[in-house]
Formats: sequence, structure tokens, C-alpha cells
Amino acid sequence: MKAHPTLKKIIKIVLVIAFYIGLYLLTKDHFEQFGQLTTDNINISWTPLVLALLLVAPNWLLEAVKWRISLSPVEKVSFGVSFVGVLKGITPSLFTPNRVGEALGRPSVLQHGHRLSGGLATAYCGLSQMPVMMLMGVLSCVYFAWSDIEISHSTFLTSWWFILIGFVCTALMTAFYMFPKYTIPFVRNSEKSGGIRRKLNFFCHYTYSERFKLMLFSLVRFMVYSLQNYLTIVGLGIEIGFVDGMMSVFLIYALMSFVPRPALAELGVRCSASVMVLKEYTSDFRLPTISSIILWSINLLLPAICGGVFYLIHKKERVEKKVDEKVDEKFGGIENVS
Repeated sequence: MKAHPTLKKIIKIVLVIAFYIGLYLLTKDHFEQFGQLTTDNINISWTPLVLALLLVAPNWLLEAVKWRISLSPVEKVSFGVSFVGVLKGITPSLFTPNRVGEALGRPSVLQHGHRLSGGLATAYCGLSQMPVMMLMGVLSCVYFAWSDIEISHSTFLTSWWFILIGFVCTALMTAFYMFPKYTIPFVRNSEKSGGIRRKLNFFCHYTYSERFKLMLFSLVRFMVYSLQNYLTIVGLGIEIGFVDGMMSVFLIYALMSFVPRPALAELGVRCSASVMVLKEYTSDFRLPTISSIILWSINLLLPAICGGVFYLIHKKERVEKKVDEKVDEKFGGIENVS
């Protein structure tokens, strides 16, 4: 018996709402302490925060390299064009679930005939990050299970059955990414699944070398923005070792990946997940929240503003081009007559 599409949507909405309610119940007492927050309560170390800010550029430059590789079956672009496209993709992604707005914003720098394929290339570029994030999240669960570190009473995260399921899901996601042509026969050939089949057919255009490069750069980029997260945590005075800190960050990103959300809502999910994971390392639950706000601001908000500036520049250029074309059309004929 097939579930009605409306019923499926209702189930998804209920699951998302349940997730947010769960995070709220786990962290509500901690967020109520913000009324007592003053600058005297925070022991800020500026060096880690400055280093985190400096890593914003490498973070998005690596994403530009990834996107340029993913565009190989579509269009050859320079690194500069790829970087501008990445920035333009961040702006609409703030308002779309799981940043799918990137598939609309990035291809705007491509030729008109290549923009649909550019959206598929963007999806594949984003897909390359998922196996890495899932694997590092599962490894963090293994680490905490062996270390006997309790994560906010969420013992299921360090249970071996959950870790086993995580490894299986990671393996399936990696296989789906690396070998899409073997996934196509399992997708039903119907109108509803036609979009999935088209994507899988497009994903088959990549060589194994290109897929491996995308995953390698995804791993490097994941380590960069995980290091940024760790630096903001340490910069706000949370005493946590490098290994424990990085493993905690890996787990935070794994928890964040479970729920579809726009980037604006990502801030709330990031704060709640950070509070839940870092509870064992600080008694002041405001600090993980503030570190999450800082990281979200420098890693998403600032690049989104830069992307908005490029939108305005390109819009102005298009308007000027149209005006020039109309002028040429109007006065070109007069010159020919004369």
C-alpha cells in the first residue's frame, strides 16, 4: 500500500517538528541563563577567534575548487568565476532547506544553456560532502564510546548498535556517490522518480578520478571548518583538548545533518547541538551557543553578504548591457541609412 503524497509530507513535517522540540527540551534550561550574561562572564581569547576568522577564506576557496571540478562535464570555468558562483549560491541558500538554493545561485555565473546542468553539478558537489560528514560523525561516536564520555545523557549515540547503523549508512552513501550507475536499476521508472534517474544519469558523467578528488577536497574542507568550530569554542574559554574538541565538533555536524533546515534555522540547530555535546566540558551553557553564533556569522552571514554584492554588480551589468543593445538597435539603423 502506497502512502499518499500529502501523508508523506505530514510525516516529514511531524518528524522535523519533533526533532526541534526534542532539542528545545534538552537545552531550554541553558538558554534561559542568557538573561544573566555580561562581558565579565566570558573569558575571551582573541587569538583562536582571529584564526577562525582567517580560515573563512580557505574554507570557501576549497569549496570553489570542488565546484570547479564538479563543473567538468558542464562547462570549463576559471577559478575566479567558480569562487564568485560559490558566493552567489550562499545568499539564496539562507532561505532554503539544506541550502538547496545553492543549485539556483551558483549556476547564475554559467552560460544560459548550461544552468540546469550546473544545478545538477552543484548537487553532486554537495553530495560529496555527505559521506565525509557521516563517517567523521560515526568515528566520533566510536571515540566517545571507548572514552566512556557521556554526551548529555544521550547514551544511544555511543551505543554499538547505533554505531553499526551509522557505518552501514555511511557505506551506502559512499557507494551511492561513487557508483551511481549501479543505483539506477533500483530506482523505479515512473514520473515521480524520473528526476532521480536524471540526476543519477548525470552523475555517471564523472570519472572515478574526479569523484575521488571531490571527496578528498571535501575531507580537507570538513577539517578546515571543523577546526574553525574548535577555535571558536576554545576562544570563548571552554577548556577542552584538541582531540576531544574536534571529535565533539564532528558529532555536532553529524547531528545537524539529520534535519532538513534553511541556513537561517541552522543557527538554532547548531546552538542546540553544541550545547548538548559540550555539556560535559563546561558548566556555562551560554558559551557553546555564543561560539555557534560567531561561527555562523563569519562562515555564512559574511559570505552571503559578499554574494549579495555580486548579485547587485551583475544585475547592474545586465541592465547596462540591455540599455546598450537598445541604443545600438535604435541608432545603428540610422548610421546604416546615412
